[in-house]
Amino acid sequence: MTSAGLLAYFTRYNPSIWPMQVVVYVLALAAVFLAWKKSKYSDRTIALILAFFWLWNGIMFFLPVGASGSQWYVFAALFVIQGILFLIGVAKPSVSYHVGTDIFSITGIVLILYALIGSPLVGALVGHLYPQMALVGLFPCPTLPFTFGLLLCTDSRIPKYLLIVPFLWGLVGVMTISIGMVEDVVMLLGALLATAMIVYRDRMVLPGTAPRPV
Repeated sequence: MTSAGLLAYFTRYNPSIWPMQVVVYVLALAAVFLAWKKSKYSDRTIALILAFFWLWNGIMFFLPVGASGSQWYVFAALFVIQGILFLIGVAKPSVSYHVGTDIFSITGIVLILYALIGSPLVGALVGHLYPQMALVGLFPCPTLPFTFGLLLCTDSRIPKYLLIVPFLWGLVGVMTISIGMVEDVVMLLGALLATAMIVYRDRMVLPGTAPRPV
């Protein structure tokens, strides 16, 4: 993988999926709103939005470049698996999304804001202007801090199987940063920080949380 090859793919990919860029930002903002102002179906809706983001990346972003290297098929499979795990949360919610005032929610909001605004801004500052710009929901790297941000904005324990693929993808940030994608720094650091915070919170802060009713 080289930065030139990756950016060349971005240049072809972004125009080919227009106007999905608008659609995913509407969905992302809807997910944040529903986490802030809970409703009867907010948890299911957020899970559905996250499932859509991960499935889109697995099928629409990674699969078309699979022929150029088997690792892309591995990434596609992992993202599809994660999307299916979030889909399970639509049928049987196991996570209660809620934006609070604690350090976990505050960190989550910071990660969400970086995914929505910071990542494309940093990319633009280093010359990755549209259509070379990676946007949340449609590109795997900014989708990661957005996902971890929402998982931090919860008032229930997180099933640990939801953290495995995002954590592993976060480690891929080492590779993307090394080829010049500096906007992915938070992809790596956010994955490490968010995973540690979620594990700590679920063990030390929410040990008595009862299973949520279906």
